[in-house]
Amino acid sequence: MIIRLLPDSKAVEALCICYEKKRVYHHQGKPHFVTSMSVAGSGRDARVVAELNPVWNEEVLL
Repeated sequence: MIIRLLPDSKAVEALCICYEKKRVYHHQGKPHFVTSMSVAGSGRDARVVAELNPVWNEEVLL
């Protein structure tokens, strides 16, 4: 799953911490690992792009 956030969002700080320390990030109530982060665009169009992978494979849970 890929999410895009405004650079001044508080969630970006949490994503950075989870990415650097390999911690679990909770998005929409589900745990995910942050596998990559990058910046897309510039100026007012800038966004932080993060790729999230679920901690548990949903196919196994079903």
